[in-house]
Amino acid sequence: MKPGCPTGAAMPLCWSHAEYVALVRSRHDGVCFDRVDPAFERYILNPAQSRYEIWTVRHPLRLAPPGKILRIIVAAEATIVWSTDNWIRRDESQTSYQPELNLWFADFPTAEWPQGSAFAFTFFWKRDQRREGRNWQVNIL
Repeated sequence: MKPGCPTGAAMPLCWSHAEYVALVRSRHDGVCFDRVDPAFERYILNPAQSRYEIWTVRHPLRLAPPGKILRIIVAAEATIVWSTDNWIRRDESQTSYQPELNLWFADFPTAEWPQGSAFAFTFFWKRDQRREGRNWQVNIL
């Protein structure tokens, strides 16, 4: 093999050999060979805890711990119709616009909700003047 020249074999074969050498070195050193230390410290040693639990249509969160803020993110302006007592009482919250990300959101603090309660909600889409037609639910555990 000559530096910078093809090996005459499939290139993935050369790449897989390089990965194997990196794994052997990592095993020998006791630490990942190509670990980025600032990222390791930030995400493994000292991870920042978020105050938020995020719900979106593409990621419909089913469970949330008490004490966090449940943030519901949607793509269009909406009124969120919600209840924490199985629809005995219902409340409404308006979404706020975040222009840098071009999205709408509403925050719901869960600290006062009892553990084991269920946050049920649906949407009224303002632009289309229509209801979602289904309910969503996040259980507070």
